[in-house]
Amino acid sequence: ERRKNPAAPFTTSTLQQDAAKKLGFGSKRTMRLAQDLYEGIEIGEEGAVGLITYMRTDSTRVASSAAEQAREYIKMMYGESYLPDAPRLYADNKSKNAQDAHESVRPTDPTRRPEHIRKYLKEDQYRLYELIWQRFMASQMTPAIFDTTTVDFDFDRFLFRATGSVVKFDGYQRLYKESREAEEGKALEEEQGLPVVQKGEDIPVKAITPSQHFTEPPPRYSEASLVKELERLGIGRPSTYASIVSTLVDRRYAMLEQRRFFPTFLGEQVERVMVKSFPDVFNVRFTSHMETDLDKIEDGDVNWRKMLKDFYGPFAESVKSADIESLIGEAHDLSMLETERCPTCGGKLVPRGGFFGPFLACENHPKDCKFTRPLRGDRKPAQPTDEICHECGSPMVIRHGRSGEFLGCSTFPKCRGTRSMPTGVKCPKDGGDIAVRRSKKRGKAFYGCSNYPKCDFVVWDKPVAEICPECGYVGAESKFTKARGDYRRCIKCANEWDVAPTPEAVAV
Repeated sequence: ERRKNPAAPFTTSTLQQDAAKKLGFGSKRTMRLAQDLYEGIEIGEEGAVGLITYMRTDSTRVASSAAEQAREYIKMMYGESYLPDAPRLYADNKSKNAQDAHESVRPTDPTRRPEHIRKYLKEDQYRLYELIWQRFMASQMTPAIFDTTTVDFDFDRFLFRATGSVVKFDGYQRLYKESREAEEGKALEEEQGLPVVQKGEDIPVKAITPSQHFTEPPPRYSEASLVKELERLGIGRPSTYASIVSTLVDRRYAMLEQRRFFPTFLGEQVERVMVKSFPDVFNVRFTSHMETDLDKIEDGDVNWRKMLKDFYGPFAESVKSADIESLIGEAHDLSMLETERCPTCGGKLVPRGGFFGPFLACENHPKDCKFTRPLRGDRKPAQPTDEICHECGSPMVIRHGRSGEFLGCSTFPKCRGTRSMPTGVKCPKDGGDIAVRRSKKRGKAFYGCSNYPKCDFVVWDKPVAEICPECGYVGAESKFTKARGDYRRCIKCANEWDVAPTPEAVAV
């Protein structure tokens, strides 16, 4: 028998992480919605009501009155079996930079169920309030209990082990599961329970599927994992997590691709130049130490003038000695520009900087001439295709831009016709090509019909030309979860099937 206790009520960090994983909300969006719920929502005759406590906190403390309210409600709605003997208390964040002035993020009235006030809330407000309410109520409920069975099979020189687990009592999971628990629960539902066996019994072997696993690099940061890392390193405060994350995208230091951060050329160059010039400042320990010093100043333990003097002296020397210009120039050798001329108007080519890397532009750009191209060392050769430009009828070629590959007219810059790269999969609605597209606001990649806006078909995961075993359609989303691994979902009938491991991944 295995018991699992509920998680503590939300802090700012855990709220942002869970909202990202469960609701798909970015940190900035989560905090904006939480601000609305905190400041007050018009609830019928009650008027404006603040639905949650202050949302910028590192604390998991709960007021005793709120805990008692929650316990009474749990007993009334779910019965005594879901109520622990005493209110659950959670240890506060002991981090030296923790902001503990406010208690945890929780509903102001635990008896105010989300569905009772749904008509007064916008959909996103409702979803976030429901998440906060469920997490808090679950934190005051009994543990979930699992029956776990492990059976060892002795076969020749090898030992095989099978493990099965079933839910004996759902406890707090009746209301709420953490994101990781939800994935584990889904995998558990798909498992078959172990049959009753006796020690020494011979068991017939149906199949043994060997697999080989390789060490993989750590995954790229998502918004949730980045906020978690900021908290672990002591960078920022509850009030600044969202702005730190959004600044990376707003200033084009990083891009979000399928909810993962990828550094841009600009971000890589800023990091390279600044870290080399100011190693003591652009260091995760510097921010953490600065937060500590500010707390000491607030407590009266450190003189603020001395702290500024100790910092500014070495920093001013670093500014004087930093040779930013030469560091930037190291990125590319631009000596060949002295002889090159613009093929459109004959003007001189000059280097320009962009978010996704340097490029060459005519000196008359952009007013009198539109010519630009990548630097010679960065340029990839255009690849011919069978596609025809819809503007001039010339053949199209595969070009490479800041957002990846695309189809461009072979007569560029004379003709500027472009199209998204097709995936080789046809739209199930009207037969058009499904191509890579990007949202205008955040540059996020998705896949849509080439006949947009006449056809509004879209999917978020990459389509592949594989045959659905259910309906026979050639086209499926390539999907992956930790619990299930690689699998496919038909873009026409939504049937799902697992992907067999590749020969390279199977042990011989």
